[in-house]
Amino acid sequence: MQVSRTTKFTGVCVGVYTTYALFIFLVLPILMPDPVSVQKSVVAYSTRHLGDLSNYTLETGGQPIRSMLVTFRGSGALTLLDNLAHQPGCYQHYAPLIAYESRSVAEQAVDRVLDELVALYNCNYNKSTEMLHWGMRSAVFRRFYGVQSKTCMTYSQEICWDPQKMAGICKLYPFINMAVYNLRLRFLASLLEREGLNLRILLIVRDPRGTTYSRMNNNWCTTEKDCEVQTLCNDMVSDHQMFETLSKSFPQRFSIIRYEDLFLQPEESIKLVFDFYGLPMKRPKTRTREAHPRSGQVMDSSDFDFRWKYSNPPAHEWMSKMTLPEIQAVQGVCGEAMDLWGYRLIQDFKNFSPETFEPILGKA
Repeated sequence: MQVSRTTKFTGVCVGVYTTYALFIFLVLPILMPDPVSVQKSVVAYSTRHLGDLSNYTLETGGQPIRSMLVTFRGSGALTLLDNLAHQPGCYQHYAPLIAYESRSVAEQAVDRVLDELVALYNCNYNKSTEMLHWGMRSAVFRRFYGVQSKTCMTYSQEICWDPQKMAGICKLYPFINMAVYNLRLRFLASLLEREGLNLRILLIVRDPRGTTYSRMNNNWCTTEKDCEVQTLCNDMVSDHQMFETLSKSFPQRFSIIRYEDLFLQPEESIKLVFDFYGLPMKRPKTRTREAHPRSGQVMDSSDFDFRWKYSNPPAHEWMSKMTLPEIQAVQGVCGEAMDLWGYRLIQDFKNFSPETFEPILGKA
């Protein structure tokens, strides 16, 4: 019986694809090194210029430098987090409370929530099953969490998001940061008293008119109570009360920074953040020349790393993009919060001009 050329070709193709599939899904995973081992080499190489960091890694029995950024959704914190994530030796627990629908939901189980955050600071994922379940639905979570976006370029989703693998990788890092927007500062403040945690908390503050503008047309903002302007500004008033208390009780481990300063003076502001957190800004000696993504100006990579990694909306874009009734609506319920945090109200809407109005009263 003679086999046609077409049948032979089809058989060859099936054989090739079968061999390829067997290699990719069976042989290659066996040949590939464990992701924890790979990351150990990566961390050692990227932090070689910082000297011996064994006192700061959980893997070697040390204690990491732990930091937290407390923020609101729409506060503009992503670029700051991106800069932190790109620093050698920094592991990022991005949005660890993503599984909670809102701040009020998280507060109903606040003791459990705080214990989960402490566990994550110790690279323990046993309490974070829901976080990983919900996080897989968010592209931003997958982009910013830990080093997972890079790990998943090489390994399968099952491997790169495996809690045990993640814990092993986390323990290699000397600097552990966390970004929390689903719990109020007055609850998170108790973490400053946790023995052995030695946590530093930074609160990011933004003009509520700017935060409201950044939330416009976001799907999550159509149903959540946290998105209501009244809720936002009530929380800002509460945060200011805590700011006065914590600044006196923990002057070395609690501070604030304003989004507008981060945008208008990024290098100076990000340096202040790193200094406060106790993170080194030393870079390897190798330097390259790159063009700034906005101006096109050529600069050294050591300077470039602390610029905005991608385009953020201008700090005061709300002045030209929001309608006057929209601005009035925010000011109508946010007068106290704006006064406390140093944001100027528009008094004369008839003669208001975005080109001449200065929305910041002074230093936050």
